[in-house]
Amino acid sequence: MRKLICFDLDNTLVYSDKCHVIAYDYALKKLKLKLPKTEFLKSLFGMPHQFIIKIIAPGLSEEKANKLVNLHDDMLIKKTYKYAKQIPMVTKTLKLLKRDYDLALLSNSSHKNILFLLKGSKIDRKLFKVIIGNDDVKHAKPWPDEIFKAEKLEHHKADFMVGDSIYDVIAGKKAKVKTIAVLTGHYSKMLLKKQDADHIINGIRELPKLLKEINNS
Repeated sequence: MRKLICFDLDNTLVYSDKCHVIAYDYALKKLKLKLPKTEFLKSLFGMPHQFIIKIIAPGLSEEKANKLVNLHDDMLIKKTYKYAKQIPMVTKTLKLLKRDYDLALLSNSSHKNILFLLKGSKIDRKLFKVIIGNDDVKHAKPWPDEIFKAEKLEHHKADFMVGDSIYDVIAGKKAKVKTIAVLTGHYSKMLLKKQDADHIINGIRELPKLLKEINNS
């Protein structure tokens, strides 16, 4: 049976900070809310959206919080997805891995946002057998629901969770899969080690070599 690799999207396969920062700025201005500093906002990426909103706009009603998310998503889909940039060697690496593994894409963005970010970064969605967004499950990462859903759709256990954030690692641990952290996001090697990531690599381009070593050990 082919092994299943689950991938995060933002800052794992795609540099998307600019997409989200501009979209959040637009949404916050529309609701006449204070804008956080850009670097602080970026440091929150990887969290579920509801966590981010509680931090950048504390005390919002559920109705206003939902409106903020919708405004963010509207701006991303209409305009800012175009700023998404593929992390170097991603397409080449995914095509190589697809020969021997099934690939799943799991993100704390909505399913529609994922498809637009793939479009903006010129990553072929057909590289993935499964694509799961935060609106496809009850709880997004750090809960393991996205991994469990991928396993259910593929009818077998996932083998690896690959991502840049501590939330990817936590979700992988909860789902009892091997975790591979990449250093292309906002989370330091020290923070990822604290969450007991099984492996830490500089970026996706190093993944085929690591998997070969794991399979031969």
